[in-house]
Amino acid sequence: MKIDFYQKVREAEAEIKSYYIHLHRHPEISGQEYKTQEWILRQLKKWKVECRPCADTGVYAVIKSGRPGHTIALRADMDALPVTEQTGLAWQSENPGVMHACGHDVHMAVLLGCIRLLQECRECLHGNVVFLFQPSEEQQGGARRMIEEGVMDEPKPEFTAAFHVWPQRAGSITCMPGPVMAQPDAFGIEIKGKGGHGASPHLCRNPIPAMAALVNAIGNITADTVSAQEAAVVNICRIQCGEKYNVVAETGYLEGTIRTYDPDVREKIIHRLERLTKSIAEAWEMEGTYHMSSGYPATVNDKTAAHWAARVLREKLQEAEILTEGEPAMLGEDFSYFGARCPSLFLRLGCWRKEEAKQYPLHSSCFEIDESILAEGTAAFCVLASEFAEKGFETDENH
Repeated sequence: MKIDFYQKVREAEAEIKSYYIHLHRHPEISGQEYKTQEWILRQLKKWKVECRPCADTGVYAVIKSGRPGHTIALRADMDALPVTEQTGLAWQSENPGVMHACGHDVHMAVLLGCIRLLQECRECLHGNVVFLFQPSEEQQGGARRMIEEGVMDEPKPEFTAAFHVWPQRAGSITCMPGPVMAQPDAFGIEIKGKGGHGASPHLCRNPIPAMAALVNAIGNITADTVSAQEAAVVNICRIQCGEKYNVVAETGYLEGTIRTYDPDVREKIIHRLERLTKSIAEAWEMEGTYHMSSGYPATVNDKTAAHWAARVLREKLQEAEILTEGEPAMLGEDFSYFGARCPSLFLRLGCWRKEEAKQYPLHSSCFEIDESILAEGTAAFCVLASEFAEKGFETDENH
């Protein structure tokens, strides 16, 4: 397809930025994205794009070219965080205590820009392009609810892609194969002893020494259980026991997180945690109870998709900086649910401002982006969508 998407994006750059500004000003937390949904649907209907509400507060849209080709799905998450913004931007959040501190406003603006431009170029498109505005990524797992409502059924995507802004050079795009985000599980441990007076420890069973032994043992799990070739995190983040200096509490609690990319490694860690809880509690003549809450599956990029995307973007967006290597993050992402249905690619879009003093991490109350990335992200989405819809995954050999 011979469309200069860089030129198209330049012509629409101010409008795309206006989408971002509106969305940044009006953030909504997980499960409450009603006004965001309404505003997105209004834009899509204005452009005569087929669309509908989905998963309570999400949006499903599709452009069907009517020509032979393939089907690609592009996803943007919608929810903001319960953070009080401190950026001082002219378009700072107008919703007190809520902020787009994770870049989801960028993701939506880029996807909207892509939709608008592809709709304008509809007569040149092949296949189908599905657009998923997904709610509740930060909390309730909106991806799974969208899938349950049939967004991956008809037309059925053969490939799904998404961007996430990332703390790296502004406009750089990372297409890395393999693990990108981990499975973020939460665990809790209860140690039950026998309470009493602090002056009479021989009449009590104080949970604290047992908890200390358990903390030390848990700290060695990755060394004892996981190969040096694998990556995993087991981290205790909360300890609670007792209320007063001279009272031995009956029960103590530990809470933490497990982060893994490989299901087998995850199972080894869980098994080890369960055994340590039971054995250490018994050694101290107490009861130990282990429980956990499973997080989103790990997000793993399809190797073919990553290589294909890097090649296509380098060919079509020659000014862009395309990276093929990066360090997997131990953060979690429910984009993995889409990846379980077809090959998927979770791309990183560098967002750092040039001023080092303004390079804040994701989820910071001071987080802000270099607005130039809106054009880079939109152009990249347009290229990936149009190329895949027409040709699918062309290999280097038949290209």
